[in-house]
Amino acid sequence: MSKTETQPTNATEYDRETRQAPLRVQADWSGTETLDSAITCAISRATGDAVTELAPLYEYMDPDALHAFVASMRDRETETSITFEYERHDVTVRGDGEILVWPRS
Repeated sequence: MSKTETQPTNATEYDRETRQAPLRVQADWSGTETLDSAITCAISRATGDAVTELAPLYEYMDPDALHAFVASMRDRETETSITFEYERHDVTVRGDGEILVWPRS
């Protein structure tokens, strides 16, 4: 799974308390990078911390369950997403591969 950072496409999508737009990363389902790696790299960009300084994703959630859920999202015709906390940030993963990261307030 490869990824690219994208600019906010919807100006109204932001944290209502901080009025901060999320960091957006587009994961490419056809690439070789894993979902875990894409999420960790997105958090690294958001925090400025090296990937090696971050806690493993499995300390926050079951990566196998996340992978299964995200795989099932890609098969749905409706927009679906999952949001969870990781390294003091809220992370949303959408079925289209978009990963959004907001700092927790």
